[in-house]
Amino acid sequence: MSVAFVQSVWTVIAMVVFIGIVIWAFSKRKKADFEEAGRMALNDEKPVQQSMNKAAVDNGSNKLSKEE
Repeated sequence: MSVAFVQSVWTVIAMVVFIGIVIWAFSKRKKADFEEAGRMALNDEKPVQQSMNKAAVDNGSNKLSKEE
């Protein structure tokens, strides 16, 4: 088996995988999931300070808490 043959097979395999990923990413079946994931950051209704306080409490730190 020559090096050129192995490189050719590897190129074809990589291209088939790439085309498969592109078809999967742009399929209509996954569109709703990707739309939801894309809007996830915009759907956060909590104010930033509340989120930071909760994160500080979850981590065991009270530095951001208003209690001090």
